Amino acid sequence: MSNPALIEVVDDDPDIRRMLQLVLEARGFKVRIHDGAHAYLAAEPVTERRVMLLDVRMPKMTGVELQAQMVKAGNRIPVIFMSGESLPHETLAAQQSNAVTFLWKPFRTEALLNAVTHGLTLYDQL
Repeated sequence: MSNPALIEVVDDDPDIRRMLQLVLEARGFKVRIHDGAHAYLAAEPVTERRVMLLDVRMPKMTGVELQAQMVKAGNRIPVIFMSGESLPHETLAAQQSNAVTFLWKPFRTEALLNAVTHGLTLYDQL
């Protein structure tokens, strides 16, 4: 990739963040990791072509809450929700949020890459 896309990874699990970073960087993407919603909100803003991998269940602010706050602020980055465990109302809210897709952990690398590719296509249409 001559100008690799940026993947924002927001997950409270350090093992998940590291695994996603390794897989995505091996495929040529740039990756920025955040250990939760507040860390993402505090990070330096970027304008690069990007998508977000966002954990549904995190302490202090859920992924669904973060995405809603981003939409309200006009940040339309495509979001791919991921979860290893979610309550039915959390899953429903994530699925109804206009996200790219919802991936259940553990997910296959192929499913991840397909979701990222689709998210980047959506980003290009913004």
